[in-house]
Amino acid sequence: MLLDMNGIIYALSYALDEVESELVGATVKHSKRVAYLSYLIGKSYGMNFEQLSDLTCCAAMHDNALTQYNESNGDRGTDPSTFGLHCTYGQNNLKSFPFHGDVTGFITYHHENADGSGLFHKKEGETPLQAQIIHLADMVDVNCNLSVITLENYDRIMKYVNDNTGTMFAEDLIHHFYEIFGIESFLSIKEHDEDHLLSENLPHEKRDYSFEQIKNAMDVFGKIVDYKSSFTKNHSFQVASKALIMARYYNFDEITAERYYIAGILHDIGKMAISNDILEKPDKLSDDEFVYMKTHAWFTYIILRQIDGFEDITEWASCHHEKLNGKGYPFGRTADKLSSKDRLMACIDIYQALSEDRPYKKGMSHEKCISIMKNMAEQGLIDGEITADIDNVFRLTAL
Repeated sequence: MLLDMNGIIYALSYALDEVESELVGATVKHSKRVAYLSYLIGKSYGMNFEQLSDLTCCAAMHDNALTQYNESNGDRGTDPSTFGLHCTYGQNNLKSFPFHGDVTGFITYHHENADGSGLFHKKEGETPLQAQIIHLADMVDVNCNLSVITLENYDRIMKYVNDNTGTMFAEDLIHHFYEIFGIESFLSIKEHDEDHLLSENLPHEKRDYSFEQIKNAMDVFGKIVDYKSSFTKNHSFQVASKALIMARYYNFDEITAERYYIAGILHDIGKMAISNDILEKPDKLSDDEFVYMKTHAWFTYIILRQIDGFEDITEWASCHHEKLNGKGYPFGRTADKLSSKDRLMACIDIYQALSEDRPYKKGMSHEKCISIMKNMAEQGLIDGEITADIDNVFRLTAL
């Protein structure tokens, strides 16, 4: 499958930023700014296209395991004694990612200080240069907010970097930072937003990936989504696996079946923009809260539509809450505007949601799920033929 993997990562980094904002207070588009600044520093070191590509992807994904860490860490927040887990989890998540070269340690050590006072007590010579670059870009944005383009903030950034040279940051690294981050280059950022800076400057190329490579990459984001809330752990993976099974049942060509899996694994990516106070509310949502909750399907559309070549995937993923009578969301489309693949994704999502355990309910039996779905079909909400096919396909596996 011919895809721009870097473009996919930059688009999906929006979801990572939403998590980081909620969990640790990072500012909007933090990951994109870290990726852009890392790119500039890496370029000053003379890195080639492949090296810059790997660096900027890791920079954009540097905090990919925050939801996983938060779930495993309970209510302890960013406990210094355990916070390093998000680094090791994050590196492990990318072990099967289709990078150009070896990225070992890029994410594991992105919180190490030059003097050895970081999370794993590694000094500058004991960590990859790329990890040091990501660390500098991350800390500068967290502490000085690169989205604020003013002379005052430039002075603040320079003071922050100068004050921490030799302790947090290696002197040679700061030398390169000064080379690429003069006042004029800093002020020029104001002329473009982060999305433009990424699309115009960061490495992009379309490469032919196997389904296994794409699946490994997209599964990382499925894991991020599913760890966002204990209510829906493993939901994305279950929807994706059932989407692939049904695609093959309907004899989709293999490329389409694979793309349908991707739509399944990413269908709830928009939930990254929804507060956990809403996602994990044990009681019935108020009308206003439900309206807010429904926006996750719109956010899925907004995120995925940025990806070149994902047009069909975006359609299938973002329509998973549409209803045949036009009362679904986010688009309110009626039956004549919903393709069979749109309808199928909606039915799979409903079947999976009914069948899985949640903290407030036990998962229903196959028979109960199908009974509810047949009732919905009779009301003109979902496709009756697809419901019957789901019954046939999953009846035996449910026994």
